[in-house]
Order: sequence, then C-alpha cells, then structure tokens
Amino acid sequence: MEDGILNDVIRAHEWPRTIAVTGALGSGKTEFVLNLARGLKKNGRRVIIADADIINPYFCIRQISKTLEQEGFSVMTPPESVKWSDMSVINPSIGAAIAGASAGEHMIIDVGGDANGVMALKQFEPDILAVDHRLILVVNAYRPKTSTSLGVKKMAAQMESLCGIKIGALVSNSHIMEATTATDVARGFDVVLEAGESMNLPVLCATVIPELYDETRRLLESRVPVWPLIRFMKGPWEGSEMWS
Repeated sequence: MEDGILNDVIRAHEWPRTIAVTGALGSGKTEFVLNLARGLKKNGRRVIIADADIINPYFCIRQISKTLEQEGFSVMTPPESVKWSDMSVINPSIGAAIAGASAGEHMIIDVGGDANGVMALKQFEPDILAVDHRLILVVNAYRPKTSTSLGVKKMAAQMESLCGIKIGALVSNSHIMEATTATDVARGFDVVLEAGESMNLPVLCATVIPELYDETRRLLESRVPVWPLIRFMKGPWEGSEMWS
C-alpha cells in the first residue's frame, strides 16, 4: 500500500531537476529528503543526494551515505578528510553537479536546519538559479520557531535573505514524536496551510507515520496529499543498521 501512496504523491507534483530542502531544527527535513529520494527512484528517476548541512554533522546524510550508495543513489558528502569534523565543510563539487544534471535526473540537496543553515546555498546560488529548481521548507508546527503561521513566514523570509533563493513550496511534517496523533498532524497542517496561503506558496503534502495514515487522511478530507513518511534516521542506540 505504501508504495502505491508514495507513487501517487510523487506523481501529484512536478519535481524540478534541483530540489533543495531545509527547515528548522527538528523539522524532519532529512527524513523528507530520504523519502523523496526513494519515491523519485521508484518512479524511474536517477537521484543524486547532496549533504550540505553546515549546522549539525550528526543525523545527516553523511551518516548513512554508504547505505544509500548500496541502494543505487549517488551521494555527495564533505571530503573524506573532514567528513566527520565539526567544521562547516561542503563538497565543492556540488555546484558542478547542479549545472551538469541530465534529463531525468534529480539532485536533492539536504540543507542545514534553521535560518543560518541555508547560508550553505549561497555559494551555489548562481548554479541553482540557472536551472529548474525549487527550495522546499519543511515545517513542524510543533517546533517553537514555526508554531504559528507568522513564525513560519518570518523564518522563510530570513532564509531567503541569507541564501538569495526564494522558497517555492512548503511541506507539513508536524509531529511530537511518539506522542503524535492524527489530530495533531491535522492541526499542524492548518498552521502550515495558513502560512502557505499568506506567502502564496503551495503545501505539497502532509507527512505522517504509516500507522496514522488512514485516520489522518479522513481528517484532512483530501485537502492535501498525505504521505506516509518512513523514518530512516534512527540513532545507533535504537538498533539502526543505517549508520555508516
């Protein structure tokens, strides 16, 4: 069932060649990147995943790069000599990869959380603006800075001023971890939708754990595609086999 739903969400939108994804800390942006990458790949697209997180060197793409490569993704992480350092280092080849992406290929850039995280995109601004692109803001309405539509709007404006790229869409990933209910997801979506309407931006989907999919879909009544998001970024203490 999940693959069919995933395909429906992927086909509901046009996905540009370059997709950058950001959000506040705790928004779930990296989880969305991984689910989007898998969705595009299952629909026959070639996908490059680029780690451009300068805020948190842990719980990011570089942690699971080997697993992703084994699954057939091309992965761009910081150079090996500084891959595990606390310094803010980005693979300088990302710009060339953006410019050189071919037809049928998508490059998804995982950008660091909070406003300062999008500064990583500034160096690639000319490359991104020169191609078909979209900057997606993932919003968890239960995080302090994005708990209101005004908060979302302020964060978006600050991000745009720092990176020089306009946000093109929102994703509602509203949750309170294991305590989340379908009602929580629906209420969070209302906040994100209000923010999107105030900025004239579409909300691409509302994400939810698979167990809450049916109930959430009933509550949202087809107002937005509902995406059963699979959680991949688990800590090693949770028995995860994903970590490199």
